[in-house]
Amino acid sequence: MHNEPQRAFIAPQRPEHISVETTRLSLTALKDADLDAVMAVFADKNSARMTHAIPHPLERGEAEALLTQMSATPFTHWAIRLDDEHLIGIISLTKSACGTSGGIHSFGPNLSVFIAPAYQGQGYAIEATDGLLRWCKKRKLHRIIHAAHFADNEASASALIKADFLYTGRRTMETSLAREGEHLALHMIRIL
Repeated sequence: MHNEPQRAFIAPQRPEHISVETTRLSLTALKDADLDAVMAVFADKNSARMTHAIPHPLERGEAEALLTQMSATPFTHWAIRLDDEHLIGIISLTKSACGTSGGIHSFGPNLSVFIAPAYQGQGYAIEATDGLLRWCKKRKLHRIIHAAHFADNEASASALIKADFLYTGRRTMETSLAREGEHLALHMIRIL
């Protein structure tokens, strides 16, 4: 996950007033009160290993900085909340590049989805992805969405395939703050 500051891709309403609704979830703006839940999403070593920019262990100060950074630009990072407003994950759609950017590999904004370990395997990532991308399509914000996952992340591969992403054949070597060295990342797209 790349967390560089991004320009907002829409601004018709204030982000705190927008909620993307799915059958079981609401995608809303992140807020300061979400800090402990954000830490729970990324606290697990296996979860952090599947990101680019989340260290393990994740210290509270690092999580505060991460939350501030994710909240700085509207409509790039969304809280994934259950009906009771409990944050169980984060979904982002940023204009950051994964690997070498430009040329034929500029597929569109980059999608990342992270679900807290206690809520993984229940279809929430697929539901959140579909909800956000339907919202984008309805507003004609994007035509193609890019996603990538580390080759050893079978759960992400499965979720992205179920969310109608297709492999592009592009492979890059990527780093993660929670693991040593470079690791193979596989790239995918979804056409809206």
